[in-house]
Amino acid sequence: MRTHSRLGFTLVELLVVIAIIGVLIALLLPAVQQAREAARRMSCSNNLKQIGIAMHTYHDTHLKFPPGYFQTLGYEVRPFNTSGHQFRYCYARSILPYMEQQALWEQLDAGQKINQGSWQIDAARTVVQGYMCPSDGAGPKVSKEGFGGNYLGVHGNSRYYDQGGNADERMNGMFFALSKVRMGDVTDGTSHTLLVSEINLIPEGGVDASVTDRRGMYNMCYTGNATISANVTPNSPTPDVQEAGRFVNNDQYAPAVSAGSGGVYATYARSHHPGGVQALKVDGSVSFVAETIDSVIWRAAATRDGGEVTAGLQ
Repeated sequence: MRTHSRLGFTLVELLVVIAIIGVLIALLLPAVQQAREAARRMSCSNNLKQIGIAMHTYHDTHLKFPPGYFQTLGYEVRPFNTSGHQFRYCYARSILPYMEQQALWEQLDAGQKINQGSWQIDAARTVVQGYMCPSDGAGPKVSKEGFGGNYLGVHGNSRYYDQGGNADERMNGMFFALSKVRMGDVTDGTSHTLLVSEINLIPEGGVDASVTDRRGMYNMCYTGNATISANVTPNSPTPDVQEAGRFVNNDQYAPAVSAGSGGVYATYARSHHPGGVQALKVDGSVSFVAETIDSVIWRAAATRDGGEVTAGLQ
């Protein structure tokens, strides 16, 4: 009687092996994705720490934090100038020399001195990696109105310009129009007060290619689009409130509605990090703030001298 050795797999065996490999891959992919997000979150935290160092160095040099906006919502700049367009920029430009971006700051400053609109200077479209969250696939965002980043200063716990008059110059946070906040003004405690947090960007073109979404645009800011309101908690479904015709709605990542004729604006903290946002505090430390944070604590952390008694951000 002859015996024959069988070579290879039967069809059933092959299918079983493929199924096992498929299950292993399915088990492995979430772990890989979690590891990648952990690395991106760490990189995001490092970006915020560098911004914190730059803010502190600016404060040591000028004895105050940089103004949130150099132009008020009413298009008037004090001291008055003929157009004001060259002043539509914010703190993000002021701290560039302390972010190892002296050359970029000089180019932007040169354009301002010849009265170019801040968004019209060629250098305004220069990407600054330190202003980008690696978890946001929409970055880098560069448009005709300049470069836009994920990290915005916190102006307080109210919406922008919701008190009438020159309320845009009287916000209760760290950054607002023509602000001159000093470390000594933060009587709530530097470890309990928000300095910077993050937002989600809308890719240029987005849903409507004719619209440049101005949220996060550092060189085209004057309607609350470059500071964060802590009026609602992070990653809230509550839409941002933006200048009419200057935003693209994105219900999943960055919902928005028009402010209409009321002139009341708000950009809320959001991120692509699962479960919350990163936040830089005035003392330079960075915390991951869960989107489930109590609204009372979140709102209290946004004020510099509100006198609230809370456990603060961990």
